[in-house]
Amino acid sequence: MSGFQRASGFTLLELIITIIVLSIVASFAVPSFRETIMNNRLTAQINEASSLISYARSEASKLQSGLVTVCSSTDSASCSGNAAWETGWIVFRDIDGDRAVDTADGDELLKVGAALTGGNTFRIIDLTSDGGGYVQFASNGFPIPSATGNAAGTFVICDERGASEARAISVNISGQTRLARDNGGTAGVLNDHDNADITCP
Repeated sequence: MSGFQRASGFTLLELIITIIVLSIVASFAVPSFRETIMNNRLTAQINEASSLISYARSEASKLQSGLVTVCSSTDSASCSGNAAWETGWIVFRDIDGDRAVDTADGDELLKVGAALTGGNTFRIIDLTSDGGGYVQFASNGFPIPSATGNAAGTFVICDERGASEARAISVNISGQTRLARDNGGTAGVLNDHDNADITCP
């Protein structure tokens, strides 16, 4: 009987062909996976924005006097005064309504939101704010219009894909929210509280 046994396994040519086929399949799967990650990130961030509004309204309804202010923040302790909410935001009891956290006046920081991930942007359209830097709620849960602002508005979160993939929440004059829909205009682009196409910075 011969002591020679045939070894089983891949030849070099079979291994090369397998690697080529796997790389072709991966080239189709990776962009799809990336899109899924980006969509999930946008969904999570717009859900957080929706809960932010609900939380602020709820806290405002507990107050006997004063307001609840929600504003963009870069230091997690004070309002930054700019329209770029992606740097973070704060919610606080604002007893005198001056949009500044004054502990001596009885103001209290209630909640802090971190900066958005993925390089996404977070802006508001109208919604009581001069320049888009803050929103205030009264004890009845209604947004308080500023001198130049509107009592309704839209929160918009965008990623690098622009308005066609953006997410938005519309807030009516009583402070109630709903996910923005595409009601017309540019196909595939959501509409704000005034039925205009949303835009991204």
